[in-house]
Amino acid sequence: MKLLLTLVSLSLLAASLGPTWKFVMPVLGPGEAGTFDETAVKDPSIVRYGDQWHIFYTARGWNKYSLGYVAAPSLDALNRAPRHSLEQLSGGAPVFAAPQVFFFRPQQRWYLIYQTSASNYQPVFSVTQTIGRPESWGPPRPLVTKNEKDKWIDFWVICDDRLAWLFYTRNHCEVWAMTTRIGDFPNGFANPRKVFAGVHEAVHVYKEAGAARFAMLFETSGEGGWRHYGLAQAAELGGPWTLEASDFAARLDTGWSRDISHGELIRTSYDERLEAGFAKAQFLIQGMPLDLHQGDYPSLPWRLGLLRNY
Repeated sequence: MKLLLTLVSLSLLAASLGPTWKFVMPVLGPGEAGTFDETAVKDPSIVRYGDQWHIFYTARGWNKYSLGYVAAPSLDALNRAPRHSLEQLSGGAPVFAAPQVFFFRPQQRWYLIYQTSASNYQPVFSVTQTIGRPESWGPPRPLVTKNEKDKWIDFWVICDDRLAWLFYTRNHCEVWAMTTRIGDFPNGFANPRKVFAGVHEAVHVYKEAGAARFAMLFETSGEGGWRHYGLAQAAELGGPWTLEASDFAARLDTGWSRDISHGELIRTSYDERLEAGFAKAQFLIQGMPLDLHQGDYPSLPWRLGLLRNY
């Protein structure tokens, strides 16, 4: 009976998220000519804290990838807010990108998880006590020392009551995870194992607020190579993970973007549990108007837009 109720609950979760995403508004576009994000803004991580929206993102400009930060009291004010280059987080690597931000309650400080081009995309982290001061982030430190040639990308941390879990995509196909005890975080990640497959990248895992279940959102590609999102679910972070929808968020009913790429589900909290509400969900994605989708990937003018399933 308990198993049946769990399966029913997971099916209801899939239904509540639903395939009826609507484009609401653009949130953040490329910066002015000559700036660090003049070509594209992508890979957002967003939290609400202190009456501000805080967005960390991958910036493309000056022929390189780096990290940017912007904050504003409302989403529609982000495009007018000052932007900050987090160049101090490069650690000398020519590429640093794909951030995730959260507040780690046991240590009462903010963590920024991201990837660098060192060791073919090795995960690193930086910390601060004050999320609103971009200059306060400390230097990058390795989260895990990469020990194989296979490509790792898009690192994501979420915690349960005992463990911190590090999810990542391996070879643009498999989802792997490592764990460490909460008291040892950010050190001690070990025991990597495959937990899912059939993805491209941008695997993000959330806990449903008020329920004992988890959702894995992952980017994949379909006909013509267009990006879209799938959904897997599990009762525990260690799995087993079950595919619930391969078209969780696919082509929109507007012409704003055919790609639905590297998104962040807007959370109901800002801490390491990564809780999100699913009945009325908001999804911040990277996309672009159809007429701008031309040229090689580094030159694509990605921007951030908001979707809702209600």
